[in-house]
Amino acid sequence: MGLADFGTIALMVAFALCVYGTVVPHLGVRANNWNLVRSAQNATILTFFLVAIASAILINALITSDFSIIYVWEHSSTDMPLVYKFSSFWGGLNGSLLFWVLVQSFFAMIVAYRYQYSNREIIPYVIATFNLIMAFLLLLLIGWSNPLELQSVIPEEGRGLNPLLQNPAMAIHPPSLYLGFIGFSVPFAFAMGALIRGKIDNEWVLTTRRWTLMAWYFLSAGLILGGQWAYEELGWGGFWAWDPVENAALMPWLTGTAFLHSVMIQEKRNLLKIWNVVLIIMTYGLTILGTFITRSGVINSVHSFTQSEIGPLFLIYLALIMIIAFALLFKRIKMLESEYKIESVLCRENVFLAQNVLLVGIAFTVLLGTTFPLLSEAVRGTKLSIQAPFFNTITAPMGYALLLLMGVGMLISWRKSSWEGLQGNFQNPAILATAGTIFLSWLLYEKNLQWEVYITFWSAIFVTSIFLLELVKTSYIKSQQTETNFLMGVFYAFSSNRRRYGGFLIHFGAVLMFLGFAGTFFSLERDITLEPGSSKQIGDYRLEFKNVSEFQIGNVKHRAAIIDVFDNEGNFLEVMKPAKSFYPTQPQPLTEVAILRFFMEDLYLIFSSENGDEQGSVTLRVYINPLIGWAWMALPIFTLGVGISLTYRPKSLLDSENILKERYIAAQVTG
Repeated sequence: MGLADFGTIALMVAFALCVYGTVVPHLGVRANNWNLVRSAQNATILTFFLVAIASAILINALITSDFSIIYVWEHSSTDMPLVYKFSSFWGGLNGSLLFWVLVQSFFAMIVAYRYQYSNREIIPYVIATFNLIMAFLLLLLIGWSNPLELQSVIPEEGRGLNPLLQNPAMAIHPPSLYLGFIGFSVPFAFAMGALIRGKIDNEWVLTTRRWTLMAWYFLSAGLILGGQWAYEELGWGGFWAWDPVENAALMPWLTGTAFLHSVMIQEKRNLLKIWNVVLIIMTYGLTILGTFITRSGVINSVHSFTQSEIGPLFLIYLALIMIIAFALLFKRIKMLESEYKIESVLCRENVFLAQNVLLVGIAFTVLLGTTFPLLSEAVRGTKLSIQAPFFNTITAPMGYALLLLMGVGMLISWRKSSWEGLQGNFQNPAILATAGTIFLSWLLYEKNLQWEVYITFWSAIFVTSIFLLELVKTSYIKSQQTETNFLMGVFYAFSSNRRRYGGFLIHFGAVLMFLGFAGTFFSLERDITLEPGSSKQIGDYRLEFKNVSEFQIGNVKHRAAIIDVFDNEGNFLEVMKPAKSFYPTQPQPLTEVAILRFFMEDLYLIFSSENGDEQGSVTLRVYINPLIGWAWMALPIFTLGVGISLTYRPKSLLDSENILKERYIAAQVTG
């Protein structure tokens, strides 16, 4: 028996443990036998190690180029760099499913170990929910998509990983998306546990707050890194095309963002309990729908996997999960009704609610635009194509409203606010936003900008000024109270209210993303033909073509146009090398773009063609993309903001966990 067979056996044992972990917690609760629940927790922990063994076997086979395993032969080759051999683990359908189970079992293990003292009323059903999810995924792995399946004839060389996936961003982008998708299963499992048990208080919301925030962060990072990959690798000058697979990742991010805001209302005001359960069910359901879209073969996309038998199974699983979850919700709906009401129109609760409506509205629009062509083809047999203008026309106004509400939410109070107070809070940010927009309008007068750009600029300056004015004011007060300098005041401001200022930073990252999107409204695109030694002026840059050169980098041969770039004053900036790339396992050349990055804009070159004339001319496509780098800068800002927010934990939750832990230890001592 080889290692691959041993890995398959490990997956089979893991499946049996998941079935055990699904059934036994119910029996433990009914018999009031906590030892049975504890055995299910231990089974959950053991499941992770078994899946990790199978994953380690596959990774070792990829690194050592063991082509006796079909998956290794299909997605790896001996000439690939080590990092891409490793990333082949999730670069194909079967391997990505094993990676999904690995992360899912890791999260389940953490929950089983971390909450062995707390949440005792609902944790048995949380564990059962996790094991049900893992049992389904393992069944798919063993029955239809085993990445450790062997082949009788061992080839000398593999097919290699799709060249489009041999990009540093693609080594991080898919795992980040998986961490986000799977992370939302944690609050979903706790919500299901609370519904099954009938313990409908705020404990499950407080317990999963940090899990939700981390899931949101990883999904955000995955989307940003995916945009970077599309921008750098696909060679079309953009980063978002409303592709169905892109949409599949965006939809749970939108509802997850709504959930992250909405649970704050439940925590602060004990409102929107029903809505929060609906949101987390929708979010988890959309992660499964996204998996169906990428694995069913029903759509053609550079992002999607090939057609497989497991796509329809995901759709069946989604239907069952939604039926069970909403049946539980309707069963407990009376218990979820709030005894409190929103007291005033002018309050933060209503701002958050408006944001929720907009986020869900955008998600519904994206869902409709993504699935309607599929439904039309299934019902009428005709293919429809819904393009970017549909999505942009409907979602853009809601996006502008969201940006504006980010600022409003920071200024308005919980429960009730007065018009007079709001006018005082809004006055200075509104003045700064108006002045800043007028200045930018004058600066960019020759660009003939669309009205959407001015709305984005005004809202972005408005939100940023609110954050900065609040920070300066609080930091000054803290520096006076502690008799320290202003920088220490900033530190004390953040440390005294980590959740608030961490949220401010996250919102500032969102502002940068909006500004990056706004840059597309005044980007420049040109096709130019150059002969050796000739040059052309494009925007603020002069491009001089030297020659065509061939060179090798790793396993890839490049044929590049050598372009010297100068600024308006004739100063040399850089040599750019847009190229056609030839991979050993790929018959057709791929486009390798060249990007010269500045703080305010990118110069982006594509080697379109060699023209084959006597002069040896080449044709280039040139883009000047303003502000695009600001969208990428959002990721480190998100990282800092989320990191600060994660250090906050509600005191009530900490006290509850400590009391339960002390009681458990005392019970163990007394026997």
